[in-house]
Amino acid sequence: MNFTSFKKPALAMAVIGVLASASAQANDLVISPDLGAPSFTVDVSGTSKDVVATLFTVSDQTTGSSFLAFCYELLQNIGAAAYVPPGLPYTAGSVVSAATQALFNQSYASIDLGNQAQVAGFQIALWETLDDSNRNSGAYTNWLGDTGSAVEANALAVADDLLAKVRSGAPNTGDYQLTAWNNATSQDLIQAAPRGNQVPEPSSALLGMLGLGSLVALRRRSN
Repeated sequence: MNFTSFKKPALAMAVIGVLASASAQANDLVISPDLGAPSFTVDVSGTSKDVVATLFTVSDQTTGSSFLAFCYELLQNIGAAAYVPPGLPYTAGSVVSAATQALFNQSYASIDLGNQAQVAGFQIALWETLDDSNRNSGAYTNWLGDTGSAVEANALAVADDLLAKVRSGAPNTGDYQLTAWNNATSQDLIQAAPRGNQVPEPSSALLGMLGLGSLVALRRRSN
């Protein structure tokens, strides 16, 4: 596969609200994706791109802890050094979009993190909250599964349902502190932690399962 890097679009970096309260710090992170995650084609301002929608297990080499994270930008590649120790230095930030916060508070608690379609659908919805929270308009449009599989079709349906909740202001089912992990040359990540522990954390078994594949790149061909 041909892996390429892309510039971060200004629209995707627009900040709507200041939420979460993680203090700034530089931590070395090693990132492991789900190797079997579904892939999609999306038009970005008229240019077709191919992306993989997945959930990462992140090993924090600085603290010795692990956590789950999603991609927090559509086009930036993960740097190759992030796949092996000591990883890449990421800074924990505290600024996320209001739509992203709404997506997590409304729907993250109901997502089965062991279900690829639900995980991919949540990831697509997350990318869209950085645009206009609608798959059919804005800068990100024409989402298609690369293989036409049932998993991909289900993921797109999940994304549409989640985004409809964001647009309509659906009730929250949880309250999450979101941490955006930023690196200037590598894909940014977003981590969710329940406030007050009202929502169970993912099990250590799930963390281990998702951490099996550590040496792949996550952005594939571009046209």
